[in-house]
Amino acid sequence: MRASFSSAEPQSPIRGVGRVLVACYGILALAALGRSVFQIITKFDSAPLAYVLSAVAAAVYVLITVLLLVDRPWARVTTWIAISIELVGVLVVGAVSLVDPGLFPSDTVWSVFGRGYLFIPLVLPVIGLWWLARTRVRASVVTIGKFDGLHIGHMELIRESVEIAQDERLRSVVVTFDRNPQEVLAPSDAPVKIAATTARNRKLRAAGVDHVEELRFNESLANLTPEDFVDAVLVKRLHARVVVVGSDFKFGHNASGTVETLRALGAQRGVRIVVAEDVLVDSRRVSSTWIREALEAGDIELAARLLGAFPVVLGEVVHGLKRGRELGFPTANLGTNAQGFVPADGVYAAWVRVGAKRYPASVSIGLNPTFGDVTHRSVEAFLIDVNLDLYGHVIEVEFIRRLRGMIAFPGREGLIEQMHDDVRICREILSQQVADA
Repeated sequence: MRASFSSAEPQSPIRGVGRVLVACYGILALAALGRSVFQIITKFDSAPLAYVLSAVAAAVYVLITVLLLVDRPWARVTTWIAISIELVGVLVVGAVSLVDPGLFPSDTVWSVFGRGYLFIPLVLPVIGLWWLARTRVRASVVTIGKFDGLHIGHMELIRESVEIAQDERLRSVVVTFDRNPQEVLAPSDAPVKIAATTARNRKLRAAGVDHVEELRFNESLANLTPEDFVDAVLVKRLHARVVVVGSDFKFGHNASGTVETLRALGAQRGVRIVVAEDVLVDSRRVSSTWIREALEAGDIELAARLLGAFPVVLGEVVHGLKRGRELGFPTANLGTNAQGFVPADGVYAAWVRVGAKRYPASVSIGLNPTFGDVTHRSVEAFLIDVNLDLYGHVIEVEFIRRLRGMIAFPGREGLIEQMHDDVRICREILSQQVADA
């Protein structure tokens, strides 16, 4: 089963039809309350039962309006009950008013199924119950994080949350952000993403969770206090019953909320907090920082070990200097727009994915020091044994192994000879990987 996915700012689910319902119930509450008060004061002796029932109807409308605005799990359950009572009341009073019209000398809110209110009292509870059913949110097991690169530590968090959800028959939810919070809070200090957001979201969808909630990280979200974040996102929006986080989890304005803060807030709201154990490799905690260090050093094997998958960058193929074509090795050039963490300069064995197909490739990263006229690092992929026109296409480059660093050759001949050797080695590495799979 693939996860559902939504991207938005944290907000109340009372929107769209919900807002119309609140408005209708509010107007009906005021109208019914005013009319029933007038009838009780001026006509009560003529039909006491009818006017008492009219006052009850007004009270029910006031209660439902308030419950819809409260928007808490307990209020939602109470709203189900109140609207059900409303519908039963309309049907029973409507039927009685038809059987014995003398009990209702003038129209009340529910008499003749709300005829005096254009039958809105009959239609409104039906719409209300439909909306409640349509917008029902199951209680959730939630895990929260940036999940940059989705490394094996992240996957352990998700695995644990999915396992709890299955055991307790709850919905598993991953909460993440559309960008690294540092891009908003301190742009100059924001780290380069290990994986493009689209690639991360694709992995999240396939991770076995029921729903992925991608929050738009902006100043409004950044300014939420820890308590406001728990209430707005975890309790109101996602109906969290269990929250699974890592030991270093921080949240809220200025990262003022810690695991202990979350425990305290959760205890007050009936939310259980589970702190997953750190995942260690060679006695070191797996982290996005460590993965960046590995990629900066060109250590693809270590990065893949920490990620649980080979690192990937993606981007649109652009026109370059066409020097590879001149040398007999036409390349797909990502220029400077590669998304994801581009590893250290050098030559790599890699797979290039174009749509659903993948091709073996020799990939060069760097400034091409042999010629000395390239001013920006670029990612250039030579597809082995295939010639495709990829300009304008978005491709993914999956790095498998680094062959060597960049070398400044004295002339073209030495570079071409080395490129032939690079392609041969890349072909062998990738063929062996397929054979071992």
